[in-house]
Amino acid sequence: MSAPLISVIIPTYNCAHYLGDAIESAFSQDYPRLEIIVVDDGSTDDTATLLATFGERLRKTHQSNGGIGSARNTGLTLASGEFIAYLDADDLYVPGKLTRQMACFDADPELECVQGQLIQFVSPELDADFAATLAVDTSRPLAAPMASTTLIKRQALERVGPWSTELTVGTDLDWYARVQEKLVKCLMLDEVLLHRRVHRTNTNLVHAADKNERLHVIKAMLDRRRAQQRDTQ
Repeated sequence: MSAPLISVIIPTYNCAHYLGDAIESAFSQDYPRLEIIVVDDGSTDDTATLLATFGERLRKTHQSNGGIGSARNTGLTLASGEFIAYLDADDLYVPGKLTRQMACFDADPELECVQGQLIQFVSPELDADFAATLAVDTSRPLAAPMASTTLIKRQALERVGPWSTELTVGTDLDWYARVQEKLVKCLMLDEVLLHRRVHRTNTNLVHAADKNERLHVIKAMLDRRRAQQRDTQ
């Protein structure tokens, strides 16, 4: 019996400088059945030229800029896989990531979602003065219940519902809150699955003033839980 197909969805917006490395980290996985889908979310840089160099090795589409949630949702409409993985355009899968995660599904058929640790690195082109201003811990792995470490069964993903198209820094937090609310059976591996690149245009840096968005997401999550508790009483 052939291995299940994994669809890797890579949303990108004006990230041509890093996108090639991200794509190659997906192609370098040793899992035997992958499709790589890149959603260009209205880029105005050299993204289209870069994607053309990959030819038919990957599926690609272009849309008007709608944000990372919109691009992830578009990617799912193009995906054929029974399992769905995500990768941000500036990050890197570690070798063997998907094989390690699929082994967890093989060991527990009831498992629906596997995530893992990330380790951050400062992008090498940054000058030392700017890098010194970044409050980034590159010394230890961090548990990362976020899109780029996630491998999830498609049926569980559809139960959770689409990614928010209205959020920026709170997109992953909102989605993972709904994963928990839908009682998706998850496993957090004690292994590094992702290298997260820190650079000048990281969403968390560009939208640093939007921290209140995360507070709104947390409040909405708590409100839903309270409503659910009232309904069950």
